[in-house]
Amino acid sequence: MRNFLIAGILMLFAAGAACAQTAPKTEFFVGYEYQRLNPGGNGCHGLGLNLTYNLNDWLGGVGDFGICRQAGLPSGLSAHNINYLFGPRLTYRNFGKWNPFGQVLLGGHHVGTNVGSANSFAMTLGGGMDYQYNDRFSLRLIQVEYLYTHLGGATQNNARIEAGLVYTW
Repeated sequence: MRNFLIAGILMLFAAGAACAQTAPKTEFFVGYEYQRLNPGGNGCHGLGLNLTYNLNDWLGGVGDFGICRQAGLPSGLSAHNINYLFGPRLTYRNFGKWNPFGQVLLGGHHVGTNVGSANSFAMTLGGGMDYQYNDRFSLRLIQVEYLYTHLGGATQNNARIEAGLVYTW
């Protein structure tokens, strides 16, 4: 009986250690970013980057940076958008290699054109799905977010979509 009790306690400690190691401590994402900007409906194509530090299996802190160039503008006009956002991410890691997540990020938004620039508050609300290829790499199949900005006294309700590669360590 004593050996059975010791074996049971050792299995509990081993299971706890195995659960603690399921989430990587840090995740770095790089990929394509598309923003649908309203009003006007212009598209903005560019690069998305984010760094996530996982506090445990399901909760992480995210720092997100994105830059894109607007398309569909009148001749002679060029514009770019830059987002810098921070906030929590909740990830559900019990689907095997599939890791759905949701996040709320707050920060800033900068629009620069060849005739001027403006800054505003920005917020995103959304989520996505990662597919874990191996211990170090995952594919971010899709990340879809509502992007709220407030430029020039007017509210913009935008959409942001990203996909790319996630490196974990």
